[in-house]
Amino acid sequence: MQYRKIISGETVIEFHNNWLGEETVIANGQLVSKKSSVWGTSHPFNVMEQGNQVRYVLRTRVNDNLAVVLDLKRNGVYIYEDLPVKLSFGTTKPQNRSKKNGLLKLKEYDLDDALEEFMIALETEPQDPEIYFHMACAYSIQEKTEEGFESLRKAVKYKLANTEMILNHDMLAFLRMHPAFEDFLHSGFSTYDKALVAKKPE
Repeated sequence: MQYRKIISGETVIEFHNNWLGEETVIANGQLVSKKSSVWGTSHPFNVMEQGNQVRYVLRTRVNDNLAVVLDLKRNGVYIYEDLPVKLSFGTTKPQNRSKKNGLLKLKEYDLDDALEEFMIALETEPQDPEIYFHMACAYSIQEKTEEGFESLRKAVKYKLANTEMILNHDMLAFLRMHPAFEDFLHSGFSTYDKALVAKKPE
């Protein structure tokens, strides 16, 4: 296993590469890209920094000495070049079983049980943005607007790595159609009109 941690302001990027050439990029603790490569590839991804969406591209390549090196662009500007990747024998963080169970329930549209599992998962990892994101998906399907908006707000607050999922995920369609969503989007998912969100449709 090869590993490199890169810090860009408040964003922590981790690169993993195993012996099969499977490259994984994790930003702020969340998987943002996974590809297979022999001589290198590019990993584009977005993160939220201080309420603004920032575009990163992590490029992997093999140099003249046949060593894996990394280049990192932030909003089109190189901030690191030729970073060496080192061998690592570390272990990954154990998986939150309740989070995994919640995802399985969500995929089966067993929404109440999924939310119950996510609540239990938050007891172990109260600042896991992915848990809040998946809770928002469940609330959106249930057409529970207030709970859905608040879950998305917390997901971004705790540094949801891939915020594009909010705009593209099928399960969030109900929340995206709400009149308060556009202003919520423009705020960087930090604030929303609580009175409008709480208003019941006529």
